[in-house]
Amino acid sequence: MALAAGLVTAGHGQQGGADQQQLQAIFQRGSQAMHQGNAAEAEEQFRAATRLAPDFAEAWLDLGLAQLKGGKLTEAIPSIRQALKLDPSVRGAHLFLGIAEYQTDQIGDALTDLESAVHEDGNNPETLLWLGIVELDTGHPDQAIGPLDRASELAPNDIGILDYRVQAHMAVARESYTRIYKLDPGSWRLHRLNAQIDAQARQHTQAIDEYQQAISIAPKQADLYEGLGWEYRQTGQLDLAEKAFEEQLKLTPGNPIAMYNLASTQVDAGQGTEALPMLQQVVKLYGRPTVADYYLGRAYADAGKNQLAAAEYEKATTLGGETAQRAWYGLGQAYKGLGRTADARAAVEKFQQLHNAAVQARAKDIEDWRKLNATAVGAPAAPQGVQ
Repeated sequence: MALAAGLVTAGHGQQGGADQQQLQAIFQRGSQAMHQGNAAEAEEQFRAATRLAPDFAEAWLDLGLAQLKGGKLTEAIPSIRQALKLDPSVRGAHLFLGIAEYQTDQIGDALTDLESAVHEDGNNPETLLWLGIVELDTGHPDQAIGPLDRASELAPNDIGILDYRVQAHMAVARESYTRIYKLDPGSWRLHRLNAQIDAQARQHTQAIDEYQQAISIAPKQADLYEGLGWEYRQTGQLDLAEKAFEEQLKLTPGNPIAMYNLASTQVDAGQGTEALPMLQQVVKLYGRPTVADYYLGRAYADAGKNQLAAAEYEKATTLGGETAQRAWYGLGQAYKGLGRTADARAAVEKFQQLHNAAVQARAKDIEDWRKLNATAVGAPAAPQGVQ
């Protein structure tokens, strides 16, 4: 990540009786040299500024930044420290001092200064990134996650930040995985974790196998049956999914999530009438529109109760996303069954609009992903200092 954008000379008020016009000219030449990438010339100009105005903190800071830009880390550190001595609040000093200290293996000092920089400006993604880098590099990925997550919120499309954030989260996950394995090599939790990893990779057959192994060790863990059931649904094995969700519900009777899992599977399997009482109960328990309303609408429609189906579909259309799309389509069918031709046509048109928008959004996501990958191929893996 280039830091040149931060190398902007601060305002230059009158300092200790120094000739203001001469000082301003020096800073202009130094700033121009920095923007042109001439670190040596910039260093010469800013050093002249410190001689002319030795109590001017910004002069020492800009001298340190020029030295940092020129790779003179050991010289940059005392210059920036002098700026902080003269003015502890001088903007950006703690950040660049922390970078220089980190790159000269003064880790403790680097952490202190970067933490100070974050305290001064917690909304600067660059500062948060560097604190995360140092924490990660010193073997504290758990401490790196916080600043890197915050940096990603502030700059969601920054590849460098995303790279380090992934590294931090993966390192913490590996540490946790290793600790679980050491504590209990035959743990059902390891199999569940493997199943979740496989599921995220869309390796559903492997995920099913891992859930089954976990269940053989811990047959009373309801969430294992829930995970297994959803993996069966992913592979179209609705009969096996139904059995898994039945086990989940036996272990957690009255659990609306387990009830929804089982009933929605029954609807998908063409058993809407059987699912009706359970879905009615789930909808009543939630008391607000959820995806259960969509499935209850389908169950009513399967039972030929189009008026009740339409009422549930109408609630489900407020949910957004794919559920809303499906609800609008179902609503069109329910209206058609009720003889409300104009309303049916309007509902189907709404479904088509949402469907087309979703297709376009997916196409854009794919294109953005390709551009991101193309950019990443030519980008440096990590910030290596002031560039």
